[in-house]
Amino acid sequence: MKLGSTIQPQGVQTTSLRKFGLIGGTSWRSTLSFYEAINDAINLRHGNNTNPRLNLASLDQASIHAAQKRGDWEAILELFEAAALELQSTGVEGLAFCANTPHKIYDAVQSALRIPVLHIADGIGRECARREFRHIGWLGTRFSMEEDFLLGRLRHRHGLKASVPSEAARQAIHRCVVEKLSMGHFDDDSRNLLLDQVRQFAESGAEAVVLGCTEFPLLMDGGAAALPLIDSLACHCEQIVRFIAGDESPEA
Repeated sequence: MKLGSTIQPQGVQTTSLRKFGLIGGTSWRSTLSFYEAINDAINLRHGNNTNPRLNLASLDQASIHAAQKRGDWEAILELFEAAALELQSTGVEGLAFCANTPHKIYDAVQSALRIPVLHIADGIGRECARREFRHIGWLGTRFSMEEDFLLGRLRHRHGLKASVPSEAARQAIHRCVVEKLSMGHFDDDSRNLLLDQVRQFAESGAEAVVLGCTEFPLLMDGGAAALPLIDSLACHCEQIVRFIAGDESPEA
């Protein structure tokens, strides 16, 4: 899904834009895609070069991956909470994590703030509802494929049934994310690994596949898949743009 495909130009806007915070660096390549997509969409809405005020706190992905490997989510929470509080102190009216997996600590970070953190699953759920998908395949890190912090929200809040790959495939996909994609290596072997999973989802009755890792759209760009692909990054950016423009106001 291209973000501009669902946001149409509306001419010059008079409503002021909300100041927004992004917690990125996980990875910086997908963070760059967030920044580009949000600015493109606001430009399109205004019909000119208007840009929103975006404040970025960029974290060290190597430290986060090391903490994930040793299971130290408290250390990861400390990093994200400190970044979120720093952004809040700059006067942003909302913020977002520029990745899927950090939503494992979403509740703890949100509880420390007085401003809303926009949850990526809600953007995905909105897009699936718009396209009338009820059964999705999910591809992401092993944390998002094996735990309930994203799939549970999609199930309970958005009524979506989600399938995940086999255990062996989950391990292979996770290694691909950590050892290749986060390092900027996007190759045919990695692309074919995901395309094979999409084919298996199609055979099991899924209607679409969510690219639930923000590096996956970069990997799959232009690839021919057996099912429609839901770009979690684009879904999140559309949600962020709606908030910045004042179309919706989720409560903290």
